[in-house]
Amino acid sequence: MPATAKGQELLDKMFKARGFVWPAFELLCEMDPELVERYEGMKNYVLGKKAEMPEHLREMFISVAIAVRHPKATDGLKAHVKRALTLGATPRQMLEAFESVFPPCGMTVLIAGCDALKEAMDELGLKP
Repeated sequence: MPATAKGQELLDKMFKARGFVWPAFELLCEMDPELVERYEGMKNYVLGKKAEMPEHLREMFISVAIAVRHPKATDGLKAHVKRALTLGATPRQMLEAFESVFPPCGMTVLIAGCDALKEAMDELGLKP
């Protein structure tokens, strides 16, 4: 639990927006809420500004990046895959996004992406 009201407020906002909070951010909210506030401001600016790229594509890119950098981050990966699907990405497009990084990044990334895609599809009631 964050030591300050500001830290707790940030933690609550992050959880409400994402549905999860990384353990590292729980610690940062407790120990350095100002850093979290600045990070969230920059992230919200980048992800919230009007862009030419459709939002579902942005979520596909984020999903692939998470699979590459943190393949064991299953909750966060699945949350972004679900968001991409909800915003209009098709299951086939998600699969192809993960497949496209298989040659340079390896099988671990493909498996992490497919695991998240399968769980997201099951939760959303989508068929292949």
